Amino acid sequence: MSRRHAPLGVPTAPAAGLGLVAWLVILISAQAAVNGALYPLLDAHDYRNSWGGPTLAGAWAAHAALAVPIVVAAIWLLRGLVALGSHDRQSPTGSRAHWWSRPLALLLAAAGAVLFVGWINQL
Repeated sequence: MSRRHAPLGVPTAPAAGLGLVAWLVILISAQAAVNGALYPLLDAHDYRNSWGGPTLAGAWAAHAALAVPIVVAAIWLLRGLVALGSHDRQSPTGSRAHWWSRPLALLLAAAGAVLFVGWINQL
């Protein structure tokens, strides 16, 4: 039985979902990095109630210290997404080496959609 394949250059649903999750990870980590580096310019307000307050230096250091592990985790998560995307490829004979890669990619895409909605609602 012949399986239908997407035309060349058109991603499958799991690959497109992984791509969207990757962009979401990039956006969230970029927001954390920019907020950590430019905190006084972005959030100029009363520092008494801010993380690391009551001084500007403490608030800036706290936000910068939070940005570093977020960016490191994002890099590792992106590496995992790339590895998962490479496991979803078919061999020349048409069989899949890893049966679990497609369901996991779809699950991650659904989780990314839920995270995106939550992230947008908190902005």
